[in-house]
Amino acid sequence: MKTAEEIKAIAASLLGSSDLFLVKVTVSGDNKIEVLIDSPAGVNITTCMEISRQLEEKLDRDTEDFELTVASAGIGYPFLVEGQYKKNIGNAVEIRLKETGTLSGTLKAFNGDHILIECEEKKAIEGKKKKEVVKTEKTIYLSDIKQIKDIVTF
Repeated sequence: MKTAEEIKAIAASLLGSSDLFLVKVTVSGDNKIEVLIDSPAGVNITTCMEISRQLEEKLDRDTEDFELTVASAGIGYPFLVEGQYKKNIGNAVEIRLKETGTLSGTLKAFNGDHILIECEEKKAIEGKKKKEVVKTEKTIYLSDIKQIKDIVTF
């Protein structure tokens, strides 16, 4: 049975110089292999099938029985790699923080160890009795994030 690291190496070589990037590889105890890919433009079913065929050619079904799934880390899938953050700049995201709850807003920038998000919050405005909703930008370190994913709005 191949390890997740071995599968990652094979998949990364297949994605090569394309705009596709590897998000996650898992290999279960019963040899179910799941490969999640993405790209700035998204990934369609034809691309997943192509990568699946190419990956299966690199694996030896005669010596090992396995189940292979290649899929897109699509809408609503938690961000795990840099490419997902960059792809979603300008999009609405939901962030679950490790200590202080949930935050929603627009992802403005990704800088390696932190993100910049624009969100709305109620603040007291000088000279007014009621709090008003204002847009603010917040810097959030990745180390403070439990999970971040894109939000689909209609």
